[in-house]
Amino acid sequence: MKPKLLTISLCAFAFLWLGGFSQENSSALDAELSAERKAQDNLPKSKDPMWNVLAKTKTSLDKVKWHYSAEHPEEIKALVGKEVTISGFMLPLESTEKFKHFIISKRTPTCGFCPPGEPNEIVEVFMTEEVSWDDDTIKVKGTFELVNNAQLGLFFKISNAQKIQ
Repeated sequence: MKPKLLTISLCAFAFLWLGGFSQENSSALDAELSAERKAQDNLPKSKDPMWNVLAKTKTSLDKVKWHYSAEHPEEIKALVGKEVTISGFMLPLESTEKFKHFIISKRTPTCGFCPPGEPNEIVEVFMTEEVSWDDDTIKVKGTFELVNNAQLGLFFKISNAQKIQ
């Protein structure tokens, strides 16, 4: 496996386990996340208009249980079952050269222990065909779904996705 791909895969895996932080580490994590957000604000972001729509979902974090919750407006609920297109930065969830399952983010991923954005800035993607990792933005098209994975902070999914050239 290429070192760059392994690093990205490990970063994505670490991101998904953020729910394992204890309440005692709360203020340290808050400070780390705040510093991470400030650093990310200076990096490239996807300018895809779909991110503006998804940002209308209000999310919050219960710092006792370390679970997220989401309130989806009707505009987003209306997208369920429809074909959508979105571009963003890929975070692989499989440690292979090519994969079908990954997260796409509005923000450039920078840290293996901090999410690349808020829960309304990431989408879980399931492709119909394998794709290779790319460090630039990619565009995918597929069926939009709402999910409720409070522990991982995943609320959007695109299934049967295809990469758009």
